[in-house]
Amino acid sequence: YLRFSVSWILLVVFIYLFRQHQRAQFKEKHKMLNEINDNEEQYVKARLDELPSWVFFPDVERAEWVNRIIKQAWPYANQYLDKAVFHDVMIPMIRGTSPALADFSFEKLDLGEIPPRIGGVKVYTDNVRDQIMMDIEVFYAGDAHIKANVKGIVCGIKDIQFVGDIRVILSPLINTIPLIGAVTYFFLRKPSIDFKLTDAGTLVDIPGLNDLMLVQINDIVASMMVLPNRQVFPLVSDLQIGHLRWSNPQGVVRVVIIKAKQLVQADVKLLGTGKSDPFVKVKAQGNVEYKTKTINNSTEPQWNEVFEFVVEQAESDAVEFEVYDEDPGKDDFLGRAQYPINTLVGKEAVDTWLTLQDVKKGSINVCLQYFSLSTQKSTLDIIKKTNSQIGRHETLSEALLVVFIDRCTNLPSSKKTRREPNPFCRIKVDSTERKTQTFESQTNPLFEHISHILCSNPIQQQLTIEVCDARSNNEIIGTFQLPIKQIFDSESMTIDSQAFPLKGLSEPLDNVSIVLRLSLNILFPGSSSPLSEISPTDSNKSFDSNTKSSTNIEQNITKDSLTQASSEGVSSGLVHQLISHSEPDKSSSFDSKAHFISDDPDLKSTPYGIIKLGICYAFSRKSLSVTIHTCKNLINVHRDNLPDPYIRVYLMPDFKKDKKKTKSIHDTLNPVYDDLFEWSASLVDIRRQHLYISVKNNSPLFNQEETYMGEIEIDLSNLDPEKTSVAWYALQEPNTSAGGVMKIKYDTNDLKAYI
Repeated sequence: YLRFSVSWILLVVFIYLFRQHQRAQFKEKHKMLNEINDNEEQYVKARLDELPSWVFFPDVERAEWVNRIIKQAWPYANQYLDKAVFHDVMIPMIRGTSPALADFSFEKLDLGEIPPRIGGVKVYTDNVRDQIMMDIEVFYAGDAHIKANVKGIVCGIKDIQFVGDIRVILSPLINTIPLIGAVTYFFLRKPSIDFKLTDAGTLVDIPGLNDLMLVQINDIVASMMVLPNRQVFPLVSDLQIGHLRWSNPQGVVRVVIIKAKQLVQADVKLLGTGKSDPFVKVKAQGNVEYKTKTINNSTEPQWNEVFEFVVEQAESDAVEFEVYDEDPGKDDFLGRAQYPINTLVGKEAVDTWLTLQDVKKGSINVCLQYFSLSTQKSTLDIIKKTNSQIGRHETLSEALLVVFIDRCTNLPSSKKTRREPNPFCRIKVDSTERKTQTFESQTNPLFEHISHILCSNPIQQQLTIEVCDARSNNEIIGTFQLPIKQIFDSESMTIDSQAFPLKGLSEPLDNVSIVLRLSLNILFPGSSSPLSEISPTDSNKSFDSNTKSSTNIEQNITKDSLTQASSEGVSSGLVHQLISHSEPDKSSSFDSKAHFISDDPDLKSTPYGIIKLGICYAFSRKSLSVTIHTCKNLINVHRDNLPDPYIRVYLMPDFKKDKKKTKSIHDTLNPVYDDLFEWSASLVDIRRQHLYISVKNNSPLFNQEETYMGEIEIDLSNLDPEKTSVAWYALQEPNTSAGGVMKIKYDTNDLKAYI
């Protein structure tokens, strides 16, 4: 009647539905991109039930595209490095180190066709404002060939090898192009440098002289751009970059190397394998490295030595330990371990066993405590009290002095040679000494050098700076002395950039000065308890342990580990304090983060026995640790004698091929194993697994005895990385699922859960 077809209505409905579908797709795509942008790893894992084994999300990423760019640009960078680095920087620096090198020059400088490579890049953006920070692994093993001429003698270098970790900081971020104000770069620690000598250099290519040459080269690099020193490259002209050269350390970490056990026997004797002569090298980021004394003929050494390190970036820094066997020639490697500093911040002292890596066996017992830095003068009394509780005779630090030597002005020429000096500075506080780089023929050298000096008594100690001339056999040009108490008494314990006059040893110097910036910070414990107040439960917060007994898991600090400390490096006060806390009060309750459960009601009625397990996730190594301690009251499946039980351990479903097994214990229903097993994976992946424990009898091949003695399945979805569980579990009937799936036990209210 109205000549209105129903097809028009259908067309409108179709257009409406089509638009709704398009909008839904757009919203879904927008939501997907937002989730990927926020956390790609979480997004992918949420949509796939089981990822292939080759899919992973590393913190350190490869940067092959950067390597391709470097390879393409290397011929042009070669020419730049020739002039800007070797001729303008290296030659003056080498000539300034000694009068014998005054005519040093490069006769041939060919950096070859093989460029350096970037191994991995890690970018830090969390908890960092107004900057972008990157750690870059750089290594070089190219075909460079360099020849140098010294007093007519030509020495060549080839097969240069270089490995180092460079930190690059893009800061400050600005709102105009290029968006970054300056690039600051430095080595986190001394890089590894090696090479071969050619031509006349082969005459000194013997182990002693070659090693001495490498040490000199490393010292030159360290004085220029190893923490706390750094290089700053401004990208805009009107930017003040003085503050970028200044060091702002975050804290100090105190490390006690107590002992080691089960070290590899590295020495070989006539009648077979001997023991080792172990010592430990310990270092953090920066150019400071310490070494313990050597303990002769032992695989269970005790050192009990204290070392302290300045921390620049607690979020990414780590304390590294390397154990060696001392030999007349090259020392034998006995393993390495590390402990991340960010896990110490805000906590009490941590006493733990670290499993040595890259060797078959061995572990090291260390105690670490983090101290923040304070500008409150009242905190000096707190750190004095803390140190006095540890030991009255220990030279433990109370404050950190940061010295920035900007430059010297109007240095006089040498009276003997009438030539401009090759100046460098020595910075001294008691027995601690630091040294700047040396400049060639400079009366106004721009040092821009930073030194961190830990002070054990800032009220009484004195800072001494000596400006020396390397050309005149390190003759002292002038000195500067300042009681550290003057820095302590100043406002905010800082003396901003200021020129101080230098004093001559024999006669006064006319208008000769040194420009310094000085700052003092007082150490403040990261928590309310000092190092001496180590509780047994705090020791168990870290399950990073290779100990093989239940007593070591329940109590890391033992008397026998510290009884020799008084005579071997740690004062009797420290020994007394640590031992006094090594025996817990049995009537006191345990820390909420470590629970030992023995009153589970299902343990009293099980016919298949019980098993004691230790379960923990170690964030520092990203690994699950499971310790099989012991079993009790197992069923007897042997016809005539007692069984020989052993335990198989599985992690399902992702690690089903990684089967682990304890040793077999002969003729017993109450075996003790104390075997530790580990699986490396992220916490998210571990929580998706089930732990299968199967107790079996090691019966002969053709015997008719029963093999299975009991089993248990534990769901790891409630795994808490902040807790350590050591608990008894009831074994279930073998080859059945009647018992259900257990949860990890953390407290007496969380006894059993079935899925």
